[in-house]
Amino acid sequence: MRLPSETSHRETVARFFATMLLGLVLLLCGPLAVAQNTLGELLDAGARKLSAAEFKDELVQRVIVGPSAQGGSLEVIYSTGGIVVGTALLKWKMVQSPSQTSPVTGTWTIGEQDAICTQMTLTGAYGVNATVRLPNRCQFWFKLGGQYFLADSDWDRSSAVLNRTLKQ
Repeated sequence: MRLPSETSHRETVARFFATMLLGLVLLLCGPLAVAQNTLGELLDAGARKLSAAEFKDELVQRVIVGPSAQGGSLEVIYSTGGIVVGTALLKWKMVQSPSQTSPVTGTWTIGEQDAICTQMTLTGAYGVNATVRLPNRCQFWFKLGGQYFLADSDWDRSSAVLNRTLKQ
């Protein structure tokens, strides 16, 4: 058994990054913290909720990009077979190398009231050999002009939203 003073630098760094990855998981599981607008502002501007059929028609099999709740970004594809694949650009302000991409995999289904329910897994962020499986999260998709938005609620006007665009 090693004493705390005998812990190697590599183990200390690995533990630090594992802790940071856990922080990302907690942020992704919580309410959307970095919103560009509220649902009420979107609806007042004329946004409309997408049905599950519209989501499939307009977004499935297309590259979707946008910010994450933590200030990073996501680039994902929802496949016709219910699979999600892509990458997440993770940003940390406390480390020398503040950005790192992480593969994203997962599944999606249609939930109640046309919510799109997604379960995603992040793998190997910051070189830590860790896989983090995020809990299933059901969100509603809205469209305003050529922009798409996600929200945790389809009725709470104060609900935060994040924008998504189709990659050209």
